[in-house]
Amino acid sequence: MLVLSVLGLFWSGQALYKANLYHQHLENKTLQNGASPDAVFADAVYWAKRKDTEKATKFYTLAIASHDKYIRKVAHYNMANLYSREAYLILDASGLEAWDKVTPLLSIAKENYREALRLAPDWMDAKYNYELALRLVPTIESKGPSNRTEDDDLKNESIPQDGWPAIPGFPRGMP
Repeated sequence: MLVLSVLGLFWSGQALYKANLYHQHLENKTLQNGASPDAVFADAVYWAKRKDTEKATKFYTLAIASHDKYIRKVAHYNMANLYSREAYLILDASGLEAWDKVTPLLSIAKENYREALRLAPDWMDAKYNYELALRLVPTIESKGPSNRTEDDDLKNESIPQDGWPAIPGFPRGMP
């Protein structure tokens, strides 16, 4: 019993030493060389809570390079949330005039949500946030160069379109 209690005391002392060393690095704003992916991810979360987006993205990028699949997917998700949050704050503050600033941020967010979903396809939070980003800035994929001719365009003009037109909004007036 004495041996077990000494081993438990040694183990908890070592854990306290590592925690103290980690907190010292956080206070000094330095990262240990060769730090574990968990420590890098924790640094990223720390800076994200402090609203220092630049440092948080730096550490999330380091965490994404990890071999641990769980850390990679959560780092992608959190980085996407950072970019989305920043875009929404800019839109709230400046309105639609800031659309040129917001579009690249949301594009980066969508890429990170996609990567998180590639690593964990059933992750509902990532799906929901990705859908929100898509609704704000839809992804438009080009199908490459068009091989259509003028005759094809004339044929398509003569065929009446079924359904609602592609103009957003509700039609006014009577049918």
